[in-house]
Amino acid sequence: MTRPKLLAIYGRAAGLVVLLLAAGSSRLSYFYAQPLVTGATPAKSDVIVLLSHGQAGQDWLSPVGSQRTLGALKLYRDGYAAAIVSSGSNPGMHWDQAALQADWLERAGVPREAIVVERRSHRTYESAVEVDRLMREHNWKSLVVVASVLDVPRVQKVFHKLNLEPSFLEVPELGPPRDLFGFGYLEIFYHASYEYMGLVYYWLRGWI
Repeated sequence: MTRPKLLAIYGRAAGLVVLLLAAGSSRLSYFYAQPLVTGATPAKSDVIVLLSHGQAGQDWLSPVGSQRTLGALKLYRDGYAAAIVSSGSNPGMHWDQAALQADWLERAGVPREAIVVERRSHRTYESAVEVDRLMREHNWKSLVVVASVLDVPRVQKVFHKLNLEPSFLEVPELGPPRDLFGFGYLEIFYHASYEYMGLVYYWLRGWI
C-alpha cells in the first residue's frame, strides 16, 4: 500500500477517534445513554440482592460499589426486606467484594445473620444463577435488586431468563446535563457503550 493511501487511512481513523471523543465528552452522551434508563422502582420483597462492582483497596469498595452498598442499606433500613444477599467476587484479583460489602453493611448496623455472602459468582449471569439457588434454598419468593441505573436492562433480562422478576433500586449515575462538554460525560459514554455491547454478548451466549 502506498504512503498516501496509508496516510489517508490513518487520517480517517484519527478523525473518527476525535469525533467519538468529542461526542463522548459532550452532553450527547447523556442522551445516548437514555434508552438504558428504565425508571424502575423498588418494591417490598423477601430479600435484597446487592450486586458487587469492585474494590479500590483491601478494605475499600469502588465508588460505584459503595453507592450500591448504601442503596442496599437504605432499602434494609426502610423495611423493603429482612435479608440481604451480597453477591459477586473476583478471585483472579484476590478481591472478595461480596464479603467486603457485607462487612460494611454490618458496620452500618445490619445484623450479620441478616446477610448472606455469595462469592461463587464472578459476573452478572453467574450472580443470577446463584441468587436463584439461594431463593429456593431459603424459600424466598420475591427480590429487589440493587444495581447501577445503566445496568438494569441487562440484569433484568438475565433474571427474566431464569423466571425471576425482581424489582430494582437504580443507583444513579446520570445527573441532568448541565455543561455542553465535560470529562464526566466520557464515563457515561463508556458505560453506556459497555452495556449496549453487553446486551449483544449476553444474547449471543443465551443468557438473556
